Amino acid sequence: MSERPVSEVTSHIFICYSSKDEAIARGVVDFLEAYWLKCWISARDVPPGQNYQETIVHALERAQGIVFLFSEHSSQSGEIKKELSIGGSINIPVVPVRLSPITPTGALRYELATRQWIDIFPDRERALRKLVETIQEVLAVAPATAAHDVPLPEPVARTAAVISRALGTAPPPAKRKPRTRAPLVAADSQEFEAMRALLARHIGPIAKIFVQKAATEARSLEEFCERLAAHVSTPTDRTAFLQAARARLAVKSS
Repeated sequence: MSERPVSEVTSHIFICYSSKDEAIARGVVDFLEAYWLKCWISARDVPPGQNYQETIVHALERAQGIVFLFSEHSSQSGEIKKELSIGGSINIPVVPVRLSPITPTGALRYELATRQWIDIFPDRERALRKLVETIQEVLAVAPATAAHDVPLPEPVARTAAVISRALGTAPPPAKRKPRTRAPLVAADSQEFEAMRALLARHIGPIAKIFVQKAATEARSLEEFCERLAAHVSTPTDRTAFLQAARARLAVKSS
């Protein structure tokens, strides 16, 4: 992504949130501003010494849109309801982002009745990209590039994880792919062919598949021989097979 100062962007998104969700709100701001969508958030943008309420009102009056972080905390905040009411009185578009699976009640239920919210769970990064695209669409902001096509700068790429920690719902660590061990007996070796021929006497052509599987999964030559012997049906033939297989591979029985 090419660099472009946030200050050059005319979009002004008011972040409406509870102070108890500040960590999440700051993460959302970082994400939006990475896409050149300038945000206004009280925790950062209220100048020292300024009247807090008046500054909020002026910021709302200049805003082109509101991102409302809907949570258990914000749903109980009287100040949040005032901010949304002011925004509604001057027809500012509101994009609700739901931080947890709760439903609005009371005044918020009326305020959000006709709005489609974005759930930040279970896929936080996908939800944030959807938020960027929704804002660009609602505000008719010409995106420099589609949000879903942009590889994020490393600091912003970690935003979803930061928000997850703030929500207390960090995604599980990625599963490590199991290491692939080299087969105990190489498929093109004389030993492999000998073991295949020995087992084929008892079970036919399918022996090759069982030898390949055992060569990959067994942890020792003894286990390799025992895995193959398990496919021989009668005890007498199984014992004879084990003796021949161990002798061919020079394996000492345990």
